[in-house]
Amino acid sequence: MNQDHTQHNFKAFVWHATWLAFTSTFTEINTVLPGMILRVGGNQIHVGILTAIMVGVPMLTQLVFAGFLTPKPRKKPYLLLGIYLRVIALGGVAWTLSSITDIDPLVVIFLVYGWMLMFTTSGAFAGVSYTDILGKSIAGNVRKRFFVVRQFLSSLGILASALITRELLKRFEYPENYQVLFAAAAGALFLAALGFIALREKPIANRFESSSFFDIIKFIPKYLKGDSNLRNYIIMNNLTGFATTLLPFYVVLARDTYSLALADVGNFLLVQIAGMILSNFLWSRIVKEYHFKGVLLIWILIGASLPVLALVFSAFAAKPVFLIVFFLSGVAMSARKIAQEGVLIEISENDNRALYSGINGAFNLTIALFPLISGFVIAWVGYTPVFIVGSIAMLSATIFVRRLNCEMSSP
Repeated sequence: MNQDHTQHNFKAFVWHATWLAFTSTFTEINTVLPGMILRVGGNQIHVGILTAIMVGVPMLTQLVFAGFLTPKPRKKPYLLLGIYLRVIALGGVAWTLSSITDIDPLVVIFLVYGWMLMFTTSGAFAGVSYTDILGKSIAGNVRKRFFVVRQFLSSLGILASALITRELLKRFEYPENYQVLFAAAAGALFLAALGFIALREKPIANRFESSSFFDIIKFIPKYLKGDSNLRNYIIMNNLTGFATTLLPFYVVLARDTYSLALADVGNFLLVQIAGMILSNFLWSRIVKEYHFKGVLLIWILIGASLPVLALVFSAFAAKPVFLIVFFLSGVAMSARKIAQEGVLIEISENDNRALYSGINGAFNLTIALFPLISGFVIAWVGYTPVFIVGSIAMLSATIFVRRLNCEMSSP
């Protein structure tokens, strides 16, 4: 990939990230979606199921998609297909909410589950292609700058869309407010796809001749045994998944502790985004001096502290103090988005990157299962045991981050 293509693709990926920020905010998994489910009449269990669909299902399906996509020399058509299916799914949620007066609330919840299942599954399909194309389209020296710039511009887009989200939630009555949010999310995602239409993808000859899922499965033991980076990366993701998937439950905990007004969900989101934006000034320096590995360590330390802080603040502090939890969660989310994908690209190569992405997804069992289990366990024994387990598990992930050998970007 020559320099001209690198700069061209840099702009294409940034365009996508900026518009995607609006979609991500309008359908934010840690605030907007839990708030909607609670508003319909759901509880901790329903939020846990939705979180499992949004976070766990993509991980479990990535290997299937990686088996199909790995041998393909060009992945741009499949990336666009996945994005357009996500647009349809978001439109489906908006349609469901427009018919809510004629549908039983429990049926509405399950229809939302169905549309979001389509949204996340097609997202996993697009995500495998995205990671592969990004790794081979933007050169290593430019890549670190891209991740920081992407996160900064995405954060600005998220801030703008968060202000819009907050006003929509206040100005419109339920369910019109959420209906407008999902319709706007579909439109923003459609615009985001225009960046990839202009993308210039370099075809890569691949060592894998078969796209059979079972043929791809045969390569997994070899990679897990021969690549300590991949093993440590997978273990780290599983351990961090315990605390990462607890983020939506902070809204539920706040609801159970304080008397939440509808605008509070928008305030939580706004404070969370403030944390994302302000922390970007830190990540640019950390990436230069300590690489993606340093950002990972900071993310883990902050993420491990969040469940404990949520418990302490809910027990002893007033509602405004609880906003600190969402501010720090924004800092943690920003670090995670920069570092996790950056590390995966650095420990893989052009012809196995899609496969590595699929293997990582397939073995991310805690992210797939813990949200669902958490909802039931919280309803049974309360928040404290689940939050403490999540904090300890995430803190232990530092052991495996230190073992990663990814200080230098791959070319």
